[in-house]
Amino acid sequence: MTTKPGLLTISLMGLLLCGPACFDGGKDSNDTGGETEGDADADADGDTDTDGQSPWIEAGDAYCYQHKTGEKFYQWEVNCIGDDPQGADTLESFHADAKVDVLNSSGGELASYALVCNDSGECFGSFRETDDGIACSNATSYTIRFQVVDEDGNTSAPYELQGRQQ
Repeated sequence: MTTKPGLLTISLMGLLLCGPACFDGGKDSNDTGGETEGDADADADGDTDTDGQSPWIEAGDAYCYQHKTGEKFYQWEVNCIGDDPQGADTLESFHADAKVDVLNSSGGELASYALVCNDSGECFGSFRETDDGIACSNATSYTIRFQVVDEDGNTSAPYELQGRQQ
């Protein structure tokens, strides 16, 4: 592609002269501001709109099973997929706010565990049933709440789901 030097300069000058009005999110000059446009986030996947800087969680899972190799015990596995405007590789591991909370049926917090995230945004955690009395037999009575944090300290909106038994 060949560009004429004068055309690029004129285009850049036009943007500078235009100022904030060029970036008003698609409003026209007759817009009175009475209605709102944009993403109302009416989808059912559990994600929420963010401020443009905070990470978010796209999906998650939390299940328990009986670990049968060697010592037998009930184990919980929790995982989620997170992302960030600066890239999934900016998600922090072992940050105080990068965690998974287990809530009882009335919403009370029973326990909180650390999440470890890889550069692809896959975050993992696990704990034994006996660590805090999170019974595998009652898996569906627990709400599992995830949050991730990026390297700038921005925290995602909570992402909640119901526990399950595998």
